[in-house]
Amino acid sequence: MVDLHAHVLPGLDDGPASVEEAVAMCRLAADDGIRTIVATPHVMRGSFDVTREQIREGVERLSAALSEKGIPVDILPGADVHADADLLTSGGVADLMTVADGGRYLMVELSAQHVPSGVARLLFALQIRGITPILSHPERNAEVQRNPILLAPLVRSGIVVQITAGSLTGLFGEKSARCARLLLKRNLAHLVASDAHSLVARPPGLSRARRLVEAVLGDEPTAEIFERRPESVIKGRPLELPEPS
Repeated sequence: MVDLHAHVLPGLDDGPASVEEAVAMCRLAADDGIRTIVATPHVMRGSFDVTREQIREGVERLSAALSEKGIPVDILPGADVHADADLLTSGGVADLMTVADGGRYLMVELSAQHVPSGVARLLFALQIRGITPILSHPERNAEVQRNPILLAPLVRSGIVVQITAGSLTGLFGEKSARCARLLLKRNLAHLVASDAHSLVARPPGLSRARRLVEAVLGDEPTAEIFERRPESVIKGRPLELPEPS
């Protein structure tokens, strides 16, 4: 499996504090059947001012440590970029770390409470620059939980939606779990990632969530969500997504 969203680079955000913890997280991921992880530190002005160069250096260091330990996980660069109104004017698209540094997909994070009024314009501005936004874990957003259909026009416009494995398994409570299931059933979510941050509180792993999705959607749609679409994303290929129902 491919994990498109995990905070595994040590010392950059609220993920692991040390290389040792990061290596242990990747070992857990490997044991769970994950072979590729996109390292996505938070990029949020004033809180996590993480640069492209820091992400590249972090990926190199962690990859070397995994190779030394014989852990069969490939680490690719990425970022979890906060949906900021000044996102495109503060540094420009060239400063944004896209998934696998491929220039095609960008992980964009909403706040926990609201969907900003200008988010559709922001996402469209990325699209006209050739970048497809991946909206990360909207099922954990309080406004989306109250009205999941808010995502329908965004999805119809070409936005990709990623939900968190822990939402499906109950880690973030019943509201997130219920919203995640609904989004999957309505074709309003297309990817599942771990959003791992630590060894214990938010560990890596996708297999439990995969079994739950399989029970609801069946084998083929589940393989799309956990294998084929993530593979297409890291290779920069276009996605063919089902129409929201």
